[in-house]
Amino acid sequence: MSNCYSVLLDTVSIQKYIFQSNKLKENLGASFLVESIFQQKNTKIEDSEKNDPLFDLKTVITDIFFPQQFTHLDHWKTNPEKLFISEKPVEIAYIGGGNALLFFQDEDKAIEFIKTWTRNLLIYAPGIQTAVALNKFDFNQKVFRSERKKLARILDKNQQNFTPQTIIPQHGITAECTRSGYSMDVWNEKTADAAYVSSVTNAKILGAKKSNDAIHLDYQQLLNFSPVKGKTTSFRFPDQLDDLGCIKSEDNIIAIVHIDGNGMGDQFNQIESLEAFRKLSIDVDKATKSAFRKLLSQIINRYDEIMDELGFDLSGKNAQRSVPTDKEGRRLLPIRPIILGGDDITFVCAGKLGIYFSELFLEYFAQEKVRDNIVDLTACAGVVMTKTAYPFYRGYNLAEELCSNAKRVRVTEGNQEGSYIDFHVSSGGFSGSLKDIREHNYTVAQGNLVFRPYQLGSDKTNPRSYQQLLENVREMSKMPNSKIHQLREVLTQSEGTTIQYLKQLKYRKESLPQFTLLEGEETFFYFNPPKDKQHKKDDHSSKKEFMFTPYYDMIELMANYPVNFLPKQGDEK
Repeated sequence: MSNCYSVLLDTVSIQKYIFQSNKLKENLGASFLVESIFQQKNTKIEDSEKNDPLFDLKTVITDIFFPQQFTHLDHWKTNPEKLFISEKPVEIAYIGGGNALLFFQDEDKAIEFIKTWTRNLLIYAPGIQTAVALNKFDFNQKVFRSERKKLARILDKNQQNFTPQTIIPQHGITAECTRSGYSMDVWNEKTADAAYVSSVTNAKILGAKKSNDAIHLDYQQLLNFSPVKGKTTSFRFPDQLDDLGCIKSEDNIIAIVHIDGNGMGDQFNQIESLEAFRKLSIDVDKATKSAFRKLLSQIINRYDEIMDELGFDLSGKNAQRSVPTDKEGRRLLPIRPIILGGDDITFVCAGKLGIYFSELFLEYFAQEKVRDNIVDLTACAGVVMTKTAYPFYRGYNLAEELCSNAKRVRVTEGNQEGSYIDFHVSSGGFSGSLKDIREHNYTVAQGNLVFRPYQLGSDKTNPRSYQQLLENVREMSKMPNSKIHQLREVLTQSEGTTIQYLKQLKYRKESLPQFTLLEGEETFFYFNPPKDKQHKKDDHSSKKEFMFTPYYDMIELMANYPVNFLPKQGDEK
């Protein structure tokens, strides 16, 4: 037998589902539910919750084929070269990237699986939208790519033709859930104040505890046996935004970070065999989790330095600035991952650490090896610094836009090489798209105040060199605050003010950090035209469109980066 029936499962509008709430617990619970619809997570839940219905693929398959017992359903990860569908009635082909592919010998069983799986999601994970495609499939390895494309086209068509209703509709006699805006129909006792909530919110709250349990199981060796100054100290991930390195009674600024791998979709689309597809999926997932584990290890090893940088009192004399702990006395980490899998990661952390942690993750990610070193791993990061009270979904959307902008610049200017970071600092709120925000708030008469994104690991002669930017930030940090404040004001004013400011610096024998492609000593801006356009020196109308300065980036980075962690000149990082 070379033919079977394939079922391709995909998730729809997952970002909106996960980040809809401003409560970190609910975001974590939603992320846990999304991951659990394909694979059951290892947790240690109390006896009263062990019998909660499960809706992952293995559980549903076991229910459908009962009393048959299958031990091969995870073999796609452990034995990616082997296919079982010729001898077994069902097989999981792969899981990854927010979708899953299953093989069935019998079409009726495939249809029964779809009905059971989607019904269970409606009951136990309301709000999650999925799309399904069913088709005959030739599992011959030589035609895997073309067969998968056929299935993907069916999936796209189904998504366009039908949007499933996955939430109990609201009626005029039903109150509205303040957390989600949906019908308030479930009594929940898991929150501080027991109350009726929507079924969507209830499922997320129940998933939050399991999410915490699962992540602490995954990293228990690092969290529970970490030597700090010669003694064993336990750590724990926070589940409240205000515990992410925030000091009580002060402005609580967090960073929302979204990181996505570069070109991974193209890599998967070029694969000709199921075996290679499985291996790449496994390798990429391992690389992402390994990079985060290295980042976590670095945070734990430098915990005291990091918390000191955030302004905490390590001596314990100042109660308001004491290091945050949970009820058991375990130290709370200034970071919490929300999505972690495939080549996609989203985490929240202390605002001042967002760019720094992104930088470390991208460096660790690039060190990982996949497909026998055929594929170079790079990624782009979008970092938003905002107040904890600001709508989380808007912050996440902007982080996604920043990541996409970094990817765009990487393609148009960076020859599709390297990793890039783009960032936004919000002192208040923000609305509109990234393009609108920068046009309305970062454009002045002289040009554009931002030159972001920046490329990690590039030559320092590259104007977008992240390393050169950090060196300039270190140099600028030596300037008096009054001078930095004056520079910030001058950048937003006229060219004449700029020239006057530079003359004053020259008269005092002072200078600003230098950068590549300066057009002259008496300007803060430089011209960076697209490669496909040539502009004359005196073509001021076209030139103005492409005028940029990195000094504003330096100023904002100084206040939102642990400058004390920067190596001194000549030192290795």
